[in-house]
Amino acid sequence: MSLWRLLNMQSNILLKTLLRSTSLWNRLRNEKDKKARSKIKGSIAGTIILYVLLVAFSFSTSLALGFFKYSNSIPALCITLLTVFEFFTCLLRTNGYLFSLADYDMTMSLPFSVQQVVSTRFLYMYVKNIPLVLCISLPMMLGYDIYVKPPIYVYFGWIILTAFIPLIPMTLASAIGTCIAAAGARFRHKTLVQTILMFVLVLFLFSLRFIIESIAQNGMLEATVESLEESISKASTLYLPIRWFEKAIVDVSIPYMLLFIALSLAVFELVFFIISRFYRQIISRLMTGTATKAYSLKELKVRSPVQSVAFKEFKCMTASTNYIVNMGIGFVLSIIVCLIILIFGFDQFIMFFTHGHAVDSRILLPAVPFFVFFLTGMTSTTSVSYSLEGKNVWIVQSLPLSKRKLVNGKMLFNLYLSLPFTLLTDIVLAISAHASLLETISCALCGVIQCFYASTWGMFAGLSFPHLEWKTDIEVIKSSSAAALYMLPNMFLTLGLGVVAVILGFKLPVVIVICLAMFLYAILALLSYLGVRAKTPLR
Repeated sequence: MSLWRLLNMQSNILLKTLLRSTSLWNRLRNEKDKKARSKIKGSIAGTIILYVLLVAFSFSTSLALGFFKYSNSIPALCITLLTVFEFFTCLLRTNGYLFSLADYDMTMSLPFSVQQVVSTRFLYMYVKNIPLVLCISLPMMLGYDIYVKPPIYVYFGWIILTAFIPLIPMTLASAIGTCIAAAGARFRHKTLVQTILMFVLVLFLFSLRFIIESIAQNGMLEATVESLEESISKASTLYLPIRWFEKAIVDVSIPYMLLFIALSLAVFELVFFIISRFYRQIISRLMTGTATKAYSLKELKVRSPVQSVAFKEFKCMTASTNYIVNMGIGFVLSIIVCLIILIFGFDQFIMFFTHGHAVDSRILLPAVPFFVFFLTGMTSTTSVSYSLEGKNVWIVQSLPLSKRKLVNGKMLFNLYLSLPFTLLTDIVLAISAHASLLETISCALCGVIQCFYASTWGMFAGLSFPHLEWKTDIEVIKSSSAAALYMLPNMFLTLGLGVVAVILGFKLPVVIVICLAMFLYAILALLSYLGVRAKTPLR
């Protein structure tokens, strides 16, 4: 069976090879170049900071539950958070890890069975997520200890079960990702079909919360969830392993502990037995079509070097489902917001989030550019595009093209991508919020400057922490230090400025508030571009 194949010597060799080839610590130990070592150290420092923040969040959440007399719900909350986290991260990474075409031929030529290859790739995702799992589970265990003081053997049970918690959500996410890959592989335009299916699933998961709230408000449920403890109880009825984990820890129930472990292993074995049966067929369908396609030159277009780089980035993006989904979900959400507001109006849109309480649209008008930028600006292609060159970066560097023109082309593509969505959403929201012509223009101009800031800041982050030694593009798109460096400060800055803009709107005209924001973003964009120029020589 596939789980036990993971324990033999051959599978261990394959797993160790995958881990060593992508480990930051291993790269740091073997890297001799001082500049490269400093970048790797920066990546490690960023990862450690992320772990510290996650530990602080988990511990403070468990303390809050204990303070409000919900200490017995801490185990259930722990497994709920881990389940949601593992499901989403694995869902977005399945296509990049399980069905990665990189090194596929070489791997399958080695003396490994298909089951070993599939299970080892899954276990690779599992091991990569273990530090984040521990950063959630162990602090919550400590918070549980502060309020409950359980027997010593409960801690051993908690730690053992933590190792099995990710199996079910990761396995189910892998199964869904496999279905999407298999369905898309039957079509000529595989990437487009897989991207559409992934967008549909992600948008459904985003809207699930609002669907449940709508049902509750219409009286179709027995009662609306009024407290955190009741919310966790509701989750445990939908996902039984939450209840089993809670019983195993709170009631110290050995049967529930064994039941939890048995189900996790059974689901893993069943799903990966099925996946391994069709793995070769799916990979074969994914690999066919593009290599055997007959190409014919219809028209030769002349572009400037910078525009050619931007077009190359467009082709790179449309060739990867992971790239499109992660970079494009914000733009899709912005279009959905525009449609909702055009149909129902700005006031109804706000009342949906305030549970029917009316809010004057003029109060929220100064925050419109920040709300739009929160949708369209939290990801930037420039933060990952340089790293996505990978080991082939030497090909680009050998072209008669300076590195500065190369990064200018990458920034130009991000502007091509983000400006239309940002401008459209800014204008629609401003007009729907009863803004004057001058206020609408100021919102649009602020959106333009924010796009320039996103392109330059993302490029600076991408050049500061390049990650060229990757096995799958998902490592760069989702897990790289450059992506985190771009997103986290940008997210907190946008949220903070949005709140400040609303407060200033009570004292100053809306146009003045937005102009101040434009001035700040212009300075940040200029500083980021100067940083990019310092890292990119003309020759």
